[in-house]
Amino acid sequence: MPRWEPNAEERLRAAAVELFELHGFDGVTVEDIARRAGMSRRSFFRYFSDKREVLFGGQDGLGAVVASAITAMPERGSEAASRVVFSVLSEVGEFLTVDRIAQRRRRTIIRSSADLRERERTKLASAAATIGSALVDRGVAQGTLLGAIAVELFREAYEHALDDDAATPFAERLASAREDARRLLGA
Repeated sequence: MPRWEPNAEERLRAAAVELFELHGFDGVTVEDIARRAGMSRRSFFRYFSDKREVLFGGQDGLGAVVASAITAMPERGSEAASRVVFSVLSEVGEFLTVDRIAQRRRRTIIRSSADLRERERTKLASAAATIGSALVDRGVAQGTLLGAIAVELFREAYEHALDDDAATPFAERLASAREDARRLLGA
């Protein structure tokens, strides 16, 4: 086996998903994943801090990318902030749902494990807190609440995108989730 092969992170991710589907999340070790990918255990830890991160790697970036856009906003205020938040979330959602089959596989694995479901809730809560903090720093009243609502609407639109094979743009799905929330809150 060569010392280095390209696409190591993706090979590890693919091996992990295959093994999780075959044996369940708890039935797979880091060693199993590394072996399946033709790599060492040590190589695994160059890319992931633990086997859960194979499914959640990059999710920490959700809050950070939205917060960065909020910080870069030329204008202040709730309306401008809301436009920026939902614009960035639309772009992220569009990117994530390009490969719905892979995302469905990931979701099935996460749903099969209480530990993974809790990890997902924690990651989403962290994204909401990061977004909320950036909004508060920009003077948005109830920025923390807006951050939490935005992430929950993003999650809802994401779930609908995975459940539906229609080619509906993610921005439309997110706008629909926002409109549903407005109607619910207005009732």
